Amino acid sequence: MKRKPKDRDWRDAFRLILWALVAQTAYANRQHYRMVTTWLPHLLTNSLSLLLPDLVRIVFSPRHKPRNIIEDTLITMVRDNPRYAVYVAPLALGYIVSHPRFNIYKGELGELKFAGMGLDAIPHSATAFGFSALVADTVDEMGERKQYTGLLADFVRLGDENPELMSLALLALITLNWEYGEYRMYQYEMAKVGDQTAINMQWSIEDTGRDIISNLLGWLAAMLWRRAKQRR
Repeated sequence: MKRKPKDRDWRDAFRLILWALVAQTAYANRQHYRMVTTWLPHLLTNSLSLLLPDLVRIVFSPRHKPRNIIEDTLITMVRDNPRYAVYVAPLALGYIVSHPRFNIYKGELGELKFAGMGLDAIPHSATAFGFSALVADTVDEMGERKQYTGLLADFVRLGDENPELMSLALLALITLNWEYGEYRMYQYEMAKVGDQTAINMQWSIEDTGRDIISNLLGWLAAMLWRRAKQRR
């Protein structure tokens, strides 16, 4: 899974460009809404996902030999993974399109519906696709490492027996946490402003249902994509 230097160069540049756009969006949302929930959680989350390969390179040099499955996973699936940038790009793009100038989550763009789904279904499904593919590929790759022992190693090997179910279970946990976070942000912003049209976070039971459906569609697409790859 190691990548060529040229591949690393353009993928690293792609990650840094995405991070710069995320930072600019965070600044614009901070200036527009004047609330910490509109920018800080998104900036921190995307900074971690986009800059993690650089951090892993600092901590683990190319000569470093992994001592446990955590180090091996970070080196194999983050530092040396040619697909890592593609896995995490949808999460960043999903926040970038919340920019006040072209926010797809509210206003005229937010009201557009196709088959009952809004434009926000695209970043939700794409993020679920990337996350599900990353989880499944990780348990595929790391489940073959028999030299590691312990609960985490056993958990990874268990996931290797059914990567599709493992990716769905972890996606469900992430979705639950994400939707609860959106609900808390919505409550905070409404308490501060009291006007739904003047806040960034848009939340409702119906919106939550659509997000869950979007995530399931993203997971399904990722699993079908994996099966198609395996047949080739």
